[in-house]
Amino acid sequence: MDLCNFQAMKFFLQFLRENGSILKVLVAKKIDQLTMIELQNMVEADPSFHTIWIVPSENDDGIVVLRVDRGGDAPYSLATEGKLKELHLLKNTLDRVEKVDPSNSHTQQHLLSVLTASWTCWIRERSPCSGDVPPNCRYDDAATQKRFRLQIVHQFNEILQALSTNVPSFIVCGSPDSGKRTEIVHYIVQNCHRKGEPCRMICVLQEEVEVVTSAVRIAMERNEQAGSTVGYKLNINSNVSEMNNVVFCTIHTLLLTLLTDVGRSIFAQLTHLVVDNVDRSSCEMSLLLSLLKEKQMLMPTFKLVLLATSDKVSTVCKFFGEPQVLRVPHNPPMVRFLPNNPHGVEYHYLEDILDDISTHEMIRKLKDQLQATTNSLKLMAKLQVYYGHFKLNRNATRIMDPLLERCWYASDAKPFTDLMALLKYNQHLVDYQHTETRMSSLMIASAKGFLEVVEKLLAMGANPYIVGRKSLNALDWCAKRQENPCWHLMDNAHRQPSSNSTKQKLLCQLYRKTHSPYIVDQQLVVDVVTHICKRCVPGKILVMLPDFTHVLQCYELLQKSLFSELHGAEFLIYHRLLTEQEVKASIADIKHNSLYMVILMAGSLIELVSWLGCIDYVVDTGLNVHTDGGDHFADGLCIDGSCMVSSETVRILKMIAQRKCYMLYPRERSEEQSTKEVGLNEDPHPDGVLKALMCRYQSSCSSVEIFFDSALAPANPKNITDSLDLLDQIGAIRRSLNIPTDLGLLLMHLNLGVHLGKALLYSILCRCLDPVLTIVAAMKIGDPFVETLDVQDESNLKQKKYSLHNRTYSDMMVLLRLFQQWNQCKIHKTDREMVESSYLKAGYMEAVVNTRVEIMSELRVLGIIKCGRTQNTEDLNVNSNRWVLVKGCLAAGLYPQLAIADYENKQLTANCGKDVFVPHPLSVAQVENLPAKWVVYVRKQDYPTILQMDEVEPKSQISENTVISDWTVLLMCGVDRTGAEDNGGLELRKQPTASSSEREMVEMMVDRKYSFRLPLEYYRVVSWIRRKLGNLFRSFTSNPLNTLERKETGALVRYIGEILHLEDANLQLGNMVIDTRPKLKITLPMGIYWSYSTNFNFGHTQHHQDSKGESNSSK
Repeated sequence: MDLCNFQAMKFFLQFLRENGSILKVLVAKKIDQLTMIELQNMVEADPSFHTIWIVPSENDDGIVVLRVDRGGDAPYSLATEGKLKELHLLKNTLDRVEKVDPSNSHTQQHLLSVLTASWTCWIRERSPCSGDVPPNCRYDDAATQKRFRLQIVHQFNEILQALSTNVPSFIVCGSPDSGKRTEIVHYIVQNCHRKGEPCRMICVLQEEVEVVTSAVRIAMERNEQAGSTVGYKLNINSNVSEMNNVVFCTIHTLLLTLLTDVGRSIFAQLTHLVVDNVDRSSCEMSLLLSLLKEKQMLMPTFKLVLLATSDKVSTVCKFFGEPQVLRVPHNPPMVRFLPNNPHGVEYHYLEDILDDISTHEMIRKLKDQLQATTNSLKLMAKLQVYYGHFKLNRNATRIMDPLLERCWYASDAKPFTDLMALLKYNQHLVDYQHTETRMSSLMIASAKGFLEVVEKLLAMGANPYIVGRKSLNALDWCAKRQENPCWHLMDNAHRQPSSNSTKQKLLCQLYRKTHSPYIVDQQLVVDVVTHICKRCVPGKILVMLPDFTHVLQCYELLQKSLFSELHGAEFLIYHRLLTEQEVKASIADIKHNSLYMVILMAGSLIELVSWLGCIDYVVDTGLNVHTDGGDHFADGLCIDGSCMVSSETVRILKMIAQRKCYMLYPRERSEEQSTKEVGLNEDPHPDGVLKALMCRYQSSCSSVEIFFDSALAPANPKNITDSLDLLDQIGAIRRSLNIPTDLGLLLMHLNLGVHLGKALLYSILCRCLDPVLTIVAAMKIGDPFVETLDVQDESNLKQKKYSLHNRTYSDMMVLLRLFQQWNQCKIHKTDREMVESSYLKAGYMEAVVNTRVEIMSELRVLGIIKCGRTQNTEDLNVNSNRWVLVKGCLAAGLYPQLAIADYENKQLTANCGKDVFVPHPLSVAQVENLPAKWVVYVRKQDYPTILQMDEVEPKSQISENTVISDWTVLLMCGVDRTGAEDNGGLELRKQPTASSSEREMVEMMVDRKYSFRLPLEYYRVVSWIRRKLGNLFRSFTSNPLNTLERKETGALVRYIGEILHLEDANLQLGNMVIDTRPKLKITLPMGIYWSYSTNFNFGHTQHHQDSKGESNSSK
């Protein structure tokens, strides 16, 4: 034994033990065997080292000292013990799984060829020829006149000149109503026809709805059918033929195509490549533009045309070497031009709308009583208490209460800085009172005599007459009252000159304090649209909303209002979840039978307005979809204002309106709104890194790190490294070579996220596809529940969820049971009551049905799901009623998103306590109730950075949680990691000797993260199961159908299910039989035919038949 090495290693062990924040130390030196044995004996004998392990490094050029989470002695019941003994006897007789060489790329090539099979007829391995000259077309007079009214017509000669020069690229900037997207295509096709030159063009957009709409619209304007000159390619369906000169597709579709050998040659065949929305924030867009820059340098034969809505394209210009930028000027209103107004139209902000249009009872009462009162602020305080939310939801109070406490205990005004930063975007919380003390920020500032703070709070609308405990208000908290300048400032606050502007200001303040600015006020939207239809000249009304559920909810309310009062109005609906058939119908079936056309649109599709003609009226809610970050940590609250649309979007909407524009937010927000735009500098998530790794493979860039460093949006190197480590841990890449595995390829094609996609693949292997398919579809769409603003709604929703989990302590079980209930209610036409009582978003469950159909179609394209006479859907669902296997698949896919319960501190931890979480308040898996200590989760939200203080713990919340047993961790977590083919990711602290008893307790480490103790006999069984399951899954990703047909697959899954069932029963976890097969298996309408089941069959039969036929065609 080398004593020097022993002493040095002992120091490292002690160092790691005493520094809890350090998880790993790499010792780049080989240690002799005798020294290692002594070190292992020392670690095993000393209880303080039980979480410290010594293992060989991955390259075997040294050793690694690790800190792991301690799982302890894995418990097992007598029934489980009997099953383990049975397996111990049988394991040597079961057939061994044939190992698959991870470097084998045969299947990879097969799968890649499948991805582009639907348009290989267009992607030919040849250069453009004379046969690719576009045909002539005759535009009808109506289409020609409409096109001539577009502002981009004035840039026609400049665009033709840019197309004729040898410059490789140019940029066109213009508002959505300029027509740049469709007219650029028309100009290129016409120019090529006129010159007799070939045209093979791809137009890349972000949303599938945009792809179908643009292709069909251009074909209609050319008096052709989609699929002749102009085609389109979606992820599943396509309308592509050899005769196409133009093909529209999404970024994801093009990236998938670039992975194939045929796809890589596509740039040699193109004459033009048009990319729209290059100024829109997207990891995929950044990746695509970086690839295009590289490809254009290698093959400068195609013309790259970049389209942007914003004029601020300096980053893109610099990236592509300062190409020519053509700016399409704003098209002034042609219907009614007011030269004295900005952009020539009439604008109405929230103040005007509340005064003249709103039907809110609270607003009416304030208007009625305002003239008679001597103190308007006292009146507002009473109305606030009566109509406002008395107690906010727990996440909102978790933010506000600590901020107020810091302000109270501080000796200076510095803590008010953070509070003011929050109130800047959340002025509806300016009168928020602490949950226990009932103190508001104004009360605290006045009690401490901070005059400047009091002045700022009053300017934000703080009301000094809001009362707290013992009926004390902010004035009562002032020391020496009338001698206090703070008291005089507040006492004079209500003495404002009586004027219309003062009244509007008070109306706006009261409205904001009782209604969160980040929740769409559907009633106010209805009031405005109804007002337009009653009082204004007939025309088209564009209503901009954040997402599909707001669109559908607004649609239903407007139908009731407008049909009852005006005998109908024509509707158009556009959002990201429209079906392909609905998109086509929305273009072809516009009847113009009504005086008013109401267009309900989700914000991301604003570019579609160009072909709708003149938009007379715009109603803008001013909101974006909530992000997944800390910005949406609490319902009804926004940390940094990113939930609001950008100033650029506001400017665009103002330019679109021809007559009037109604802004459902205050004038001051429009005037003071930051001009900061969301850039292309967001760090890529693991899915983005996987796509980059796939596209970089066989490219000129030597590594993915260098690729991202030279990309349009350089990423944080640490985030890239963390993402690569995660992809290696889940088996999606081989980290040593940074090359994708078959699993990585499947995950990229499914495009569901690496964790959800992997869980779905495990469910196919374990033959419990349907419930996991429902869960994955729901998680892809987003949160199913409406935002609960106050503690009462939060409590009601929590009670509803607790009534559904059936002692499974799983939010996923709640989701499955809600989906079951909704299926039954939809058939019996009672789904409205069910959706409302369950706090579900409008249209969410229909979206789940459609997403299920879409995912199943993708699995059929991949050849995993068979259809026709050989269909295997029933066989893949033989275990769908076994909840333990469903949980196991979720655990295998979501791993390493795994947390351990700390019952003493009522929190969850990971990474040896370095990461601390709590479950979301609405999760059914609360720490104090957990029967098992392991929790897998889908989403983690960090505590808002405004409160990232040492005294605030924990700093993260986890949601969509599921409790699992020790044996689920032992058998299914981390079994398929790259390099774990031989040991299943299981390692022993000390190897057994020939004399070791089978009942001797051995300590083992799972995936170098968790340590457990088991008898040696059962350790061998666990090791064998993990090795078999991991190799089966690798085999499945290489050859799915062959693996599913092997006998050992079913046998192994059955044994795993039996062990997990016995252990769940021992823990008294619910293991209910779940009938997850939905009754509705066809695509449901998400556009103008959507409704609750009151008229479910009315007008939908033909649409359903079309959707069903479409689904079958994709199979």
